[in-house]
Amino acid sequence: MKRWILILLTLFPIVCYATTIECWLVGPTNEMLKILSDLTLVGFTKQTGIEVKYQTLTWNDYYNKCLLALASRETPDVFSLGSEIMDFGIRGGIVDLARFQPQELQELEKQIFSSLMGPVSFQGTRFGIPYDMGGIATAYRVDLLKDMGMGIPLEWEDVHKWQSKALAQKKTFGFYYGSVEYASEWGAYTLITQNGGQFFSKDGFSSALDLPESVMGFQKYIELFTKYKLPHAGVGLAPFISGDWLMVTDGTWLYPNLTKGAPQLAGKWAIDLIPGTKGKNGVINHGTFAGGTYLAISNQSKHKNEAWEFIKWITSSNAQKDFCNAVFTQIAGSMWLPSNKVAFNEIKIDNSFRLSFSKQVEQSSPVPPAINVNVLYRYVKFAVDKSILKGIDPKVAIIEAAKEMNQDMGKRRKEYHRYLQELGIF
Repeated sequence: MKRWILILLTLFPIVCYATTIECWLVGPTNEMLKILSDLTLVGFTKQTGIEVKYQTLTWNDYYNKCLLALASRETPDVFSLGSEIMDFGIRGGIVDLARFQPQELQELEKQIFSSLMGPVSFQGTRFGIPYDMGGIATAYRVDLLKDMGMGIPLEWEDVHKWQSKALAQKKTFGFYYGSVEYASEWGAYTLITQNGGQFFSKDGFSSALDLPESVMGFQKYIELFTKYKLPHAGVGLAPFISGDWLMVTDGTWLYPNLTKGAPQLAGKWAIDLIPGTKGKNGVINHGTFAGGTYLAISNQSKHKNEAWEFIKWITSSNAQKDFCNAVFTQIAGSMWLPSNKVAFNEIKIDNSFRLSFSKQVEQSSPVPPAINVNVLYRYVKFAVDKSILKGIDPKVAIIEAAKEMNQDMGKRRKEYHRYLQELGIF
């Protein structure tokens, strides 16, 4: 009998298949995905035997596609999500990592910029981990500021003081990303949080826009455009390159766009902290918007442990450093920044940008978690438009936004009551 078994095994050898997990990533270009796939094969698959199949999604349709996948019970093992991640977590669609791997999660979180953790930190739960980092970066025309007897403004008070002189010379300070017509919610968030306010309360189901600090910050944001005449909109970096704008805000892509796209300005501009607000303690708060893309494990995955090993690897300092440096080297003008603090300090990038942006991120307030945030953000945008375009008192506009937001969040609280009970929260 043993002889026949041996013969059969020889004729029909046992085939061992490696575990394959599927990961949906939102945002990366095809070039970036090729780099990541190659790094994954060498740095992860060959070490663990776990293969990773990537699929890219666009920011325009990823949310609906992920919801449909959960509804049809045909999900990837790993999702990548934006700040809407709480919607998926409370619905029970993704794994609470705080319960799944509490000790390893704590060690992992120590390596991540804490200001990125807000959207995944709800009542002790952790529905995901940021694997990249973005936010608002600010550039200044240091050559022109020097010629005009100014410097890089430390506070918005400096902008207030210098703006009239700039306008007299047909120049201006510019708030591009975060202006009235381009992501105004994040411009408002900058001044609101610098003054101690927030968008949402800690419970995740009520607005914080009616707090005195939030109202004050919103009023100061509106004054930048009504009282101090900052432009309502811009046309990309052209006004900054021409010298019409002395300051410009944009996403982190601002740095490569200026470095590669405006070589004639070498030595004439600098990335630095966004103007801040001095608190009662005399400390200047330079906080603004900072965020990331979050990796989460589907509750329907049959390979949760393998998915967790993958998340640990892709957020590790070595993997993130290697990926970031490869992107910089192989894709001219591209920008991808790691969420891992150790990796960020070791990537091949100009030290002045590294220092200023890390300070920027560390001073920024985490965007708190809330249900259906894409809808909630629009109430802030509506308040900006009412204040600027219709001349409504900004205090009235933001308190009205808080009321509308509370009505919307109250409906969501009832809708999600069963899910919250299952999580042991309400």
